[in-house]
Amino acid sequence: MAETRRMTELDGLRAIAVLSVVLFHYFQRFPEFYPYGDSLLPLAGYGNLGVHLFFVISGFVITVSLRSGNGLRGFLLKRLLRLWPPLAVCAVITFAAMHLIDSAYSGTVRTGFSGFAASLSFVPPVFWRSYFGFDGYIDGVYWTLTCEVLFYLWAAVFFSIFGPCRFAERAALALLAGQSVLLAADFIFPDLVLLQLNMLLLVGYAHLFAAGVLFARVYSHGACARTLALLGASFVMALGMAQNAGEAAILTLIYLIVAACAWRLPAARLLGWRPLSWIGLVSYSVYLLHNNIGITLLSLLPPGLPDAAYYAGAAGALGGVLLLAWGMFTWVETPSQAFARRLTVRLRHPREPEKLRHG
Repeated sequence: MAETRRMTELDGLRAIAVLSVVLFHYFQRFPEFYPYGDSLLPLAGYGNLGVHLFFVISGFVITVSLRSGNGLRGFLLKRLLRLWPPLAVCAVITFAAMHLIDSAYSGTVRTGFSGFAASLSFVPPVFWRSYFGFDGYIDGVYWTLTCEVLFYLWAAVFFSIFGPCRFAERAALALLAGQSVLLAADFIFPDLVLLQLNMLLLVGYAHLFAAGVLFARVYSHGACARTLALLGASFVMALGMAQNAGEAAILTLIYLIVAACAWRLPAARLLGWRPLSWIGLVSYSVYLLHNNIGITLLSLLPPGLPDAAYYAGAAGALGGVLLLAWGMFTWVETPSQAFARRLTVRLRHPREPEKLRHG
């Protein structure tokens, strides 16, 4: 697969993931701060699984990116310039909003300037608190970026060891095996495995990244018995970690819908619907901006309004975030990605020394 060929179906999946997370945060995650409690939209309680879908998508996209021929340096450079510039700008916007808007929620979550250390370094707040006494993330949703970056690093290591031909199956096997060993050790000997080690090895989410890697292999090379067996192991792991039957059903749907994309089923083309794929295109900035800013605005609504007014308020908050995210995509994400592409080309084709060019 050429990296330049964009799958609009993946953008549609990103849109579903980010909208699920937004609904979870706006209706179920912080009922003590909503004027409407958690009585509206109870199904949004499963929206946190949108993060699981994001991780599967990441496994898919990173596999494609590694096979693009840019090399490991080019891969890591593009990933850094994909994540960091929008994160830096969104962190500043969120920080300013939390200090300019006074509400019960913003007063609870606002941080000092030290919050930028954890937020922009992709290093968990526990490190900054333990050694420097710094604040945590400027926005709590940034924790997923730490998982993403850890997966990028593991993927680069596996790719350098296994090579492009064997990467998918062996990387997935390594992720699943490491996760299984640590989960078993934690079950048999509780509190023996350090939290930092579990975090480093992505114990709660390795099976999702592995699933994405395997689905990318199916998309590009088709399925074989080994790939299907590893996908089955990932799926069993997901069901085993589900909290209830509802979560298990949603996770099953996630695997099925990504499988439809990997096997290029006609039904998957519905995910390329333009409004949905547009939301997916700006989903990274939507994810970074929606939580603290949106919930702060919703917490300012007076109690006792009709339900329709609260739904309208949530829609208005999301609409504002979408507009802001479009601006971020246009003026921050797109230029930084273009810059990353130019740097990657230079890494692949360095200029000849002046002496050689002129004889």
